[in-house]
Amino acid sequence: MPLSESPFPNPFLGFIFSLSKVLLFPSYWFVDRLLSSVVVTSVERSCCPLRLLRLLVGVPVFLLLFLISLPIGIFGLLFWAPLHHIRRPFCYQNRSQTHTPPEKITESKGSFVFISANLCLLPDGLARFSNLRHTQHRAATIGGLLDAVQSSCSPQTVKCADSPSVVSTNEIITRIETDKEKTELPGEISLVFPKDADFICLQEAFDGRASSSLRRSLAPSFPHIIYDVGPSGPYKCGFRFFNSGLFLASRHPPLAAKFYCYPNARGEDSLAAKGLLCVKVQVGMTQEQERIVGYINCTHLHAPEG
Repeated sequence: MPLSESPFPNPFLGFIFSLSKVLLFPSYWFVDRLLSSVVVTSVERSCCPLRLLRLLVGVPVFLLLFLISLPIGIFGLLFWAPLHHIRRPFCYQNRSQTHTPPEKITESKGSFVFISANLCLLPDGLARFSNLRHTQHRAATIGGLLDAVQSSCSPQTVKCADSPSVVSTNEIITRIETDKEKTELPGEISLVFPKDADFICLQEAFDGRASSSLRRSLAPSFPHIIYDVGPSGPYKCGFRFFNSGLFLASRHPPLAAKFYCYPNARGEDSLAAKGLLCVKVQVGMTQEQERIVGYINCTHLHAPEG
């Protein structure tokens, strides 16, 4: 039985949850803009007049707007937080109706290409603590680049050849074993990106708008996307402001998925529902018309300093 797209058992709860997010968004956006006015990146430090203008104008304006929007945000929070206890801990986007399925494996042997990346798609104000900015622009650019590469090798087109790598793993191992005098690993940075990826596993796709931008960009090549993974809201004696940040795009249909939230966290990790996403996917059929399945585990391990 395929996964349902809605994370709620009935449409009414889904509507209430969407409405609560709309009510929360103004307060969320004003806080994000407030942080963006205070926290500067290395590029902005060289422009002192702009920094001063952002502090003198941006801080009081966005602080005032946040206080004005706070009552509406609190009202939305009263619905948003408890609904996470009913909501399935992930969402599923299925665009397979308008997509030609990939060539299925018909025997036990096969190869798959995985892409994994940590994108740091936090809200712009928090991303600045990692010296990054323009989260929405980065998400649109990353999604566009991934789609441009992968669509050139979509199932509607001729199967593309494996992308050449500058230095293969076997070549590196051989060089190390035959040349003990070299202290540095031989290799170069390759600009060639895998064109025939079966799965894309992303981490730190926390921002909802950035996640939506990625889904729009990847949908033509990856019809099956699992996103918004992990429960937010109250947890034990604390509160999780973000989900796990995990994002899985697949050419193959998922049959089942489950999320295991890590029970212990400390520091800034306690603000997010980090955990392990386990997905069962169908990758082919045997000659007896039995399913060939695979299992994918996605997680994001980040240990802050003690």
